[in-house]
Formats: sequence, C-alpha cells, structure tokens
Amino acid sequence: MVVEDIRNVKSTEGMIEFEAQYHAPHCVVLDSEYCSMGRMIGNMACALSGYTYYDAVFLLDLVPESGVTRDDLAALNAKLRQRRMTREELLNDEDFIKVDQAMDQAIDIALSKGPCLIHDRITKEAVIDKGYTCISVLTYGQDWKAKIPRAKVSALYQDLEDDSEVIAKIKEEDMIRINTHTAHADTKWGDKGTYDLLINIDTFCRDYSAQLLASTMKLI
Repeated sequence: MVVEDIRNVKSTEGMIEFEAQYHAPHCVVLDSEYCSMGRMIGNMACALSGYTYYDAVFLLDLVPESGVTRDDLAALNAKLRQRRMTREELLNDEDFIKVDQAMDQAIDIALSKGPCLIHDRITKEAVIDKGYTCISVLTYGQDWKAKIPRAKVSALYQDLEDDSEVIAKIKEEDMIRINTHTAHADTKWGDKGTYDLLINIDTFCRDYSAQLLASTMKLI
C-alpha cells in the first residue's frame, strides 16, 4: 500500500476531469436560518458583486398589479409560522396560492433583469427550470446566545424579555421558511447536504461572510 505524496502526483494539466471551470451564476438562492444575518449578508454581497438583491418585500415591489400587499404577506406568514404544513395543504391554501403566484411572477421579472440574489422565496431547482444557472447557499449559526440579541434588534421582538420566548419566535420564523420551501422542493429546508455553499456565521461573522458569498458572484 502506497501513501500518496502530493509532490509526486501526476500532473492533471489539460485533463477536463480536473479542470472544469466555474462561472458566476445568473442567480444565487440564499436560504438563511433566522438571526443568521442572511438578509444583511446577501445585501452586502450584492453591493460588492453587482448583483441585485431581492427578498419577499422587494419582489412584491416588482408586481404592484398583482394586488398582493405587504399586509397579505404578513397574514400568510402568521399562518405559516404556526405549524409545519404539507405540500398538499400549502398548494391548496388560497392565501398561499395568492402570494406564491405573485412571487413567481416577480421572480421571472427579477431574473430577466440580470444577475440577482433571491432570499428564501425560491429553490435552485425552480430557477434552473426557468432556464437560468443558479447556486444555492445557506447561512446558519449554532450559537443561540448570539441569536437572541440579534432577534431583539427586530421591532417584532425587541420588547420580549424572556429568552425562551425569543427562541420560540426564532423557531417560528424558521417555520415560515420551512413551509415555503416545502411547497416547492423535495429537499428539506436547511438540510446542509443539499446546498452548494454553507456559511457558518459563528465562524466567519457578517462582513467576511458577505465577502465569501460575493466571491462566488464575481467570477466570469
């Protein structure tokens, strides 16, 4: 049995199996655990790379003719945060259908405008089905002590004093993401084996995480 020594490895120059080229995608789909600073990181990465950032609110701005409002989105989110729903339930829910159709229309517009990052509202597979290249990214964190003060920055949760209440709200916010993903994908939201790029914000923090993400969006 021979132990490999990289200094003696045969040259791979010119071998396509080793030299496939990476190209910046048309779209980055960014999922983020709540309080992993995904929106901030995505927005900063777009500023660094020249991509356009979209989340649910930005997407709604693209389709005012849909009649879907931020109040409609808030009402749907209130429903989605309550419990895990099946795909069948979601695709037969009138409130979900109304918002989802508006989002799909907006995403088509966003993709047609040029390179973009979409936070949470679509899957990599759906973007590819629309004829665009795409990579999927997940930002996550494991330090709950760090997540709690981040949650309290939000106007939604700044008045909560009990940490257990804050943690419960964080899990509810993730349930919105889980249900939205469930409606469109066979994969499990947050399953780290299904993403192209994982960014642990406990290690890389906000600003460097944005730089890491931006580096995948600038190569040609």
